[in-house]
Amino acid sequence: MVTNYDYALSVSSQISHCSLPLRLDSYSKCSFRCSYCFAKNRGGNHPPKGIKTINTKAFENIFLRLKEDNNRENVISQFLRRKVPLHFGGMSDPFMPYESLKKKTFETLTILSHFQYPTIISTKGNLLFEEDYIDLISSGKFVIQVSFSTLNDELSKKLEINTPLPSERLEMIKLIASSCWVSARLQPMIPGNLESAKEALITLASAGIKHVSVEFLKIPFIGKKKLLETINKSLNADISRYYSDKKISGLEFLVNNDYANHFHSELIKIATRYNIQYSSADTDLLPFDGSNACCSGTAEVEGFGNYYTYTFPQAIRNALSDNSQLLTYDHLNSEWAPSGSIKRYLNSKTRIEGENNIKKFMAHKWNNATSGYGPLAFQGIIDTKTFDNDGMKIFKISQEAFHLAKTLKFNRFK
Repeated sequence: MVTNYDYALSVSSQISHCSLPLRLDSYSKCSFRCSYCFAKNRGGNHPPKGIKTINTKAFENIFLRLKEDNNRENVISQFLRRKVPLHFGGMSDPFMPYESLKKKTFETLTILSHFQYPTIISTKGNLLFEEDYIDLISSGKFVIQVSFSTLNDELSKKLEINTPLPSERLEMIKLIASSCWVSARLQPMIPGNLESAKEALITLASAGIKHVSVEFLKIPFIGKKKLLETINKSLNADISRYYSDKKISGLEFLVNNDYANHFHSELIKIATRYNIQYSSADTDLLPFDGSNACCSGTAEVEGFGNYYTYTFPQAIRNALSDNSQLLTYDHLNSEWAPSGSIKRYLNSKTRIEGENNIKKFMAHKWNNATSGYGPLAFQGIIDTKTFDNDGMKIFKISQEAFHLAKTLKFNRFK
């Protein structure tokens, strides 16, 4: 018996740096068996065993209650009232084969279309070939973000078992590009072949995308050996040389700065030539590119302008826009934040002592910043070891950061 998924609508634990922290999943698990998937380490695949599904009636009631004058608002209702865009497809793909059986994604999209709620849908699925889904997508405020790790069908078969081939996804983009705003998400980008990545961008641009985000493969501490073996065998190459113990964020190894920055700068040239927006979606680069809305590129899309801004990347953007060489807490505190506890949405390693509301949570991360945590998680930010009159740390924005911003097409300098 399928049971209701209590966390179908939730807040991302990455709320400190994500402009789309409102997450939606129609299923608790995913049948696509991508070797690099982060969700499988969090219980996120594979169905149908143990799968839970969204309670669409309860989901609809959340929107109906927004019309009431309710003083008992929580974090999610505050986000919804402001029309902060939803990110649909975080822990599972909404268009995996199980959807053909249960239709929970279709039901959910019908509700979102009725309320004209801005929603970004991330998928590798190919159910959007079906006319009913195309009609539904056309009727609402939807952006489709199609994910790829490669455009090579043979490589995809090795890395993304049980997943529609890249060639099928490309045909889907061509089919739906006239019906909605389509983005491509090259995530994870496996390091080692810049020329192939350039060719991928050209192919995607020709298919009709308006935006592309690129984020390099992160290697988790847990399962590192197995993942590297799978990828190295599939590529017949060793990608470990692009990583080092010095480049760590949370519990993951990241691609070395010099390689990543050069790679992005070269792809930006291609994106500019083909008139598509580009987001360098690696966490440590989020403040510096031309998109305010994280890796979605939807900041300028009609109806999607209320992305979340009480984040460290936005604070750095604010300082860069002022041409300030100092990053102060005022650069963050000038932004809107919801009230109320976020404790239930944070994992045990992320929570802080006492009340876990947004402002206290962010203040704690600000004053306890490390290279993988708080403002210091972003390239070019330096701890000055000084504090303002309220006891909040002051950081320096290095010339490296300003150079990165110019290279990655940050366009908000005054």
